[in-house]
Amino acid sequence: MESNALSDSRLPTILLIDDEPDLLIAWALLLELEGFHVLTAFEPRKGVELAQRVHPAVVITDLMMPGMDGAEVCRTLKSDPGLDGMPVILWSASPDIPADLNCECTLHKPVARETLLGELELLLRRAPHRENPPHGSADASLN
Repeated sequence: MESNALSDSRLPTILLIDDEPDLLIAWALLLELEGFHVLTAFEPRKGVELAQRVHPAVVITDLMMPGMDGAEVCRTLKSDPGLDGMPVILWSASPDIPADLNCECTLHKPVARETLLGELELLLRRAPHRENPPHGSADASLN
């Protein structure tokens, strides 16, 4: 990320939830290279649990996942008063992303690096820094 994007030397935690391991790992590495602290979850329910435990600054979730889709992930996170309006980006390879989702941003895969970083910058500038330290290790991912 450009040095003027966010002046804080410790950038917020981003939680990635996606059932495609290769995609999840690639985006996690890219965001880490940009200076973000990144947590990952291959399973949506574990991602929700991790979000509730760690309170990341932003959650990025896929729409089409087995067991619990991204729309349900979004609804669950948004209905949790303890998460206080945590921003959610929902992305999908599907051309039919529902318009009635309660998320801050929807993106169609494949997502350009600059597009995702730009959306993250906007969300992080808009939202007050609410990230709470986890009660355990912040470096754990649920997979």
